[in-house]
Amino acid sequence: MIQFVETDQQKRRLYQLSEESAFGCKMAAFVRSYGFDKGFACFWLEDKSPCAYCLMDGQLILSGVPQDAAEARQFLLAVGPEAVMAPAAAAKALGLAPTMQGEVLKKDLPSAAPLPPPPGEAPIREIHGLLEACGMAGEFEPFYLDLSLKLRRGTALALTEYRDKTLVGCAVASSVSVRGAVLSALAVDGRLRGQGIGSRLLQGAEACLPGKTLYIFREEDKNAPFYRKHHYTHEDDWVYTKLKEDAHGTLL
Repeated sequence: MIQFVETDQQKRRLYQLSEESAFGCKMAAFVRSYGFDKGFACFWLEDKSPCAYCLMDGQLILSGVPQDAAEARQFLLAVGPEAVMAPAAAAKALGLAPTMQGEVLKKDLPSAAPLPPPPGEAPIREIHGLLEACGMAGEFEPFYLDLSLKLRRGTALALTEYRDKTLVGCAVASSVSVRGAVLSALAVDGRLRGQGIGSRLLQGAEACLPGKTLYIFREEDKNAPFYRKHHYTHEDDWVYTKLKEDAHGTLL
């Protein structure tokens, strides 16, 4: 049975499960950032399997594979998410056709004293501009609100590199939990690729997250040799499925 997370026991179980996978790491960062009392962030657990669900601003993240696929499909219909991100095995069980897909990479980082985060406020507008130029960003306002809050609460990390006062590279870990982190963006100005900027930013992010497992949701056919060179290994496969259109007819 899929149950809404509301008791202390359920919250503790969700915390425990969320530290066991890349998908769970995203959930853990949401909980640590927003808590359980926000209407735009809801969480559910299956009572007899290590499967958890998080609905955040219309997107449902699923960690684990549902024990009862029929019940899970009914749950999706009832919740009505705009999009679903799930392990490939779960998406298959639910009959979800991929809009995007790829592999989850991971690297267990050695324990060490963490580097301090960069001083001052992160240049979120510049970071968004670079990501947008690289085809890696959505609308600015939700990006800014989410990243700025997570940076203040220590559940995200943003690193940058400049040339002549111009941002030329950035690395963003948008989900940082107790035991893991998700590197959601690594971008370099297209005119300066191949000069080691991406490698320096990746190594800098790793140095800031010692002792954690760093996950990457690598999109199919993108950057595989780069991450293999940096010793990231296959952990799982992911599927992202768009289910609805917004009011302007744009798929979310």
